[in-house]
Formats: sequence, structure tokens, C-alpha cells
Amino acid sequence: MSAGLDLRPTALITGVSGQDGMYLARHLLSQGWRVVGTVRPGISSIARTAPYLTGVEIVEHDLVDTAGFGELLSRVVPRAVFNLAAFSAVGRSWNEPGLASRTNMVAVVEMLQCLLRHRDKNAQDVRFFQASTAEIFGSDVDGALDEATPHRPRTPYAIAKSAAHHAVISYRERYGLFACNGVLFNHESPFRGQQFVAGKISHAAAAAASGRHLTVSLGDLDVERDWGSAANYVVAMAAVLAHDVPGDYVIGTGTTHTLRDMLRSAFAAVGRDDFEDHVELLPHLWSATQAKALLADPGKARRELGWAATTTFDELIAEMVAIDVERIRTGVAESETYLR
Repeated sequence: MSAGLDLRPTALITGVSGQDGMYLARHLLSQGWRVVGTVRPGISSIARTAPYLTGVEIVEHDLVDTAGFGELLSRVVPRAVFNLAAFSAVGRSWNEPGLASRTNMVAVVEMLQCLLRHRDKNAQDVRFFQASTAEIFGSDVDGALDEATPHRPRTPYAIAKSAAHHAVISYRERYGLFACNGVLFNHESPFRGQQFVAGKISHAAAAAASGRHLTVSLGDLDVERDWGSAANYVVAMAAVLAHDVPGDYVIGTGTTHTLRDMLRSAFAAVGRDDFEDHVELLPHLWSATQAKALLADPGKARRELGWAATTTFDELIAEMVAIDVERIRTGVAESETYLR
């Protein structure tokens, strides 16, 4: 046996520099996997996220490059592929519906085709995880949502994600691919960018603690979401592909909170109760295509995978704020110590 031979199973993670990719890579490395992660060619965030990707082999890959993905499969020979890369800006998808479709749907179908060719050529079945989203359920929903809830997507982003979700099921049923969907409800971390509402709120609370006043513009404080921890959710992703039988799973906490709750929790984390003074209500930011409330029923994941969220809402928000406070105090935007 060659001394340089790496016998660890290999996981390929697309979009490894995002919050989910970073946490998943760390989780898989701790489980003894070799991890190869893709980033878009020329992506500027790779330098920012480098402290969190120690031990990960980084390769540049454009998700819509079908030939490139096939070559990547042949070169890396993964046992599992986690497709976390996506066009993730829901609102912006109205301005770039074609790009949202190519990235979130067409690219996924082409990846499934590549997996079929790879299996036929190498007699190797690669397990595939597709990061789906609660946005596929649309705005007209009520109660807890599970794997049987009908899809009624109402944005170009959600339409493409729904199509990809059904493609995964179709390829699993027709060709026997071990292909699975994880329907991810809202999940956050200290690495959620300020272009997202949770990141904005966390940063505003941390700024208030340092004596600065920032205002967060929001459309509706009473919108409800099932918010969980990205660090918890990646454990579910790994469990989905470790299960004996491929399937689809709703990943959430089973509880909801409002944006008002998030604001209150974030400011309470720094000993303040004046969150109202840091909010600008702009009703035009709210869209009728958005659900007033999204609540997960993660019962199947609990029964079949033994998975349940372990981080509470208040613990999650407090951690986000604490690390933003540290960023402001030290002037160090990114540090491996932030990835607890």
C-alpha cells in the first residue's frame, strides 16, 4: 500500500464558502471524510472564508459548467455530493429569472445526468443531496409543512428550486439514483451576510452595544419563520446521505418566531430593550408572494434519521450577536475562533 494513498471517503460540496458549506465541511472532516469544495471562479469571498476551510481542498467551478462537473466527478471520485451552491437572492430572482433558473434548476438536472453517466462508466453510485427550500411551498400555507405538502412556488427562485426538487425525485424513481432533497427552513449563523435580515439585525444590535446607532429597514415585524441553526442543519444533511434508503426530508425546528422576536432577542443579548428605535418600517419591502408564516414539521427526520434541532432560537441569536460584537471590538472580521 502506498504511504501517500488517501483511503478516506470523499465528499464534494458545491458552494463550500457559504455558511452551510463551511459548517458541513467542518462536520464531515470531523467524521473522517476528505472534503473537496467548489467556489465560483474568481469569487472574492474565498479569502474571507479561508479561516473556516482549513483542511478543505478548494477548486474553482461554475455550477452551470456541465462538462466541468463531469470532469470533477472523474477526478475527485466522491462518495457523496452535497449541492449547496445556488442563486439564493429570492427578491433579486425577479430581475434575473433566467440566471435563477439556470443555476437552481437546469444545473441540478445536468448534475443528475452527470451522476448517471459516472455510475454507468465506473459502476459507482454517488449519493446526492440537493438543498431544497421552504420557499417551494409558496405564500398560501397554513400550519406545519411536511414532505407531502403541495408546492405552490411564487417567485422565480422558488419555481426553479421546486423544479429541481421534483427532478431529484424523478431521477431517484426512474434510475435508482441515491438522490435526496433536504427542504431547509430558515437557518442562520454568525456567518449570515448583512444582505440577509438576520445578519442585519445581529449587526445592528452589536453596533448599539458599541455606541453606534444603525437602523434596520423592514417591511413587517410580525412575519413568522421557523428559524434554526445552520450548525444543526448540516448534521441533518449528512444524516440524509448516511441513511440506508434515499428520501426527502423537511429540516426545521418545529417552532416559529417573528421578526419582532428576533429584534427583541438580539438587543436583549447586549442588555438593551430599545430595538424599536433601530427599526424603520417600510411596507413596500413586504411582498404578497411571501408567506406570512412558515412552520416546519420535521417529524420524518426525527423518526428516520434520529435528528432534531438542538440550538434554541435565543441561543442562536445570542451567538450571532456575540460574534458581531467581537468583530466590532477587535476589528477582525473573520477568525477561525468564530466557528464554534
